[in-house]
Amino acid sequence: MVGALGMFAAWAVQGSVDWMHLLPGLTAMALAALAILVWPRRAAPAAHRAPAAQRPPARLAGVLSRRPAVAAGAAAALIVLIAAGASLSRQGLAQLYRSRAQSELARDPAGALADVDRSLEIDDDAPQTYYLRAAALARFDRAQGAEAALAQALAREPRNFVTWTLLGDISVREGRLGAAGRYYARAHELNPRNPTVRQLASDPRAALR
Repeated sequence: MVGALGMFAAWAVQGSVDWMHLLPGLTAMALAALAILVWPRRAAPAAHRAPAAQRPPARLAGVLSRRPAVAAGAAAALIVLIAAGASLSRQGLAQLYRSRAQSELARDPAGALADVDRSLEIDDDAPQTYYLRAAALARFDRAQGAEAALAQALAREPRNFVTWTLLGDISVREGRLGAAGRYYARAHELNPRNPTVRQLASDPRAALR
């Protein structure tokens, strides 16, 4: 009981802040621990038992006593599998469109932009998808649209130095070196060990070289 409770509690707590529930092996062990916790163990006290003539056969009684636990375990497993499958299929489809957009970016920016939009309709939390959108829009000289896409990525991960660096790159292309310097400085603050970001923060014109 103690071991099963510890296993299930560890999985539940970790799964509430991470993606542990998507790992089939760990989830299977957690469900096995849950089955141990709900499995019936103790028979009714003798004073509360029905007369022998009114009791079902022992084998049938055992099956009936286990049926609620088995049903609960099966229902829990089914719910977890459905949730995990839906989550994985959603992420996989979004990744498929994102990968296709990445491969189309150089030769077909319009097609890449369409696939990016499809990916965002499925999963709008991945910063990499917004990076691809910004890159595709930049190929059409739509700097404002590219900056808006990066702003959306920044709203989801405000401490991601890559987003700040890309904002600096767009500002350099637009000739706004002051704004680029501020973006690069913020990126350097978030990742002071990156030599490229350090150079850009000290001299935004280095992006042109």
